[in-house]
Amino acid sequence: MHSRKVKFEFPLTQIQVPVVSSLVKEFDVAPNILSANISPLSGGWLIVELIGDEQQIERAVKWTVGHGITVTDYVSPAA
Repeated sequence: MHSRKVKFEFPLTQIQVPVVSSLVKEFDVAPNILSANISPLSGGWLIVELIGDEQQIERAVKWTVGHGITVTDYVSPAA
C-alpha cells in the first residue's frame, strides 16, 4: 500500500467535479481528507492523503488535473 499527500485547488468553474467519489469508484484509491476549505461561491482547496496502489494514485492524480484542478504535492508544515 502506498500513500501520497496532495493539495487540490479548485477553481470556481470546477467546484462541482465529484473528485473524492471518483477517486474511490474509478481508481480504487482511498482518500483521507486532512483539511479543506471549499465554497460554492469561490472555489477552494482540499488537502488529502491518497492511499492505494502507486500506479492507481498516479492515474487518479492525472485524471484530477485533466478536470482542471491544480494538484501539488503537500508537505506538512513543521510543528
